[in-house]
Amino acid sequence: MRISTKGRYALRVMLYLAEHYTLGHIAVKVIAEEESLSPKYIEQIMSKLTKAGLVIAVRGANGGYRLANSPSNYSVAQIIKVTENNEDFSPCAPAGGTPCPRYKKCISSDVWQLVQSTIEELLDNLTLTDLLRMQQDKLGTPSLYLTYLSHLNKK
Repeated sequence: MRISTKGRYALRVMLYLAEHYTLGHIAVKVIAEEESLSPKYIEQIMSKLTKAGLVIAVRGANGGYRLANSPSNYSVAQIIKVTENNEDFSPCAPAGGTPCPRYKKCISSDVWQLVQSTIEELLDNLTLTDLLRMQQDKLGTPSLYLTYLSHLNKK
């Protein structure tokens, strides 16, 4: 799995929407400013995320984008797959293609398959909520969404 700029930016945008999940719809202009990204590029990403049902778009003065579900319902893999072609980590043993002619006798292809499956498993099990926890730990500042969740759990 190769991850392009579009995939990395899609994850950043989804993480931003996760952090601000309780605030409702967020305008592209706000996301672009906060994330230092081009509004046009964000619109392209949002179009894909909307078509995939990951985000909900609302037009108008109070419009914008929001997650269709809670942040814990999104895996990193789910987000990346919306923006990326399903490329394999290594061309030795592609999942849907013709393997290398040396595939059956070459041990390195087994290594690359193991790397591919490990990456896929990690991304499948890593949610936006997990990333918010990681971000909170890295920055040392409380997450808006995680603070909201902790208040809900105390009630």
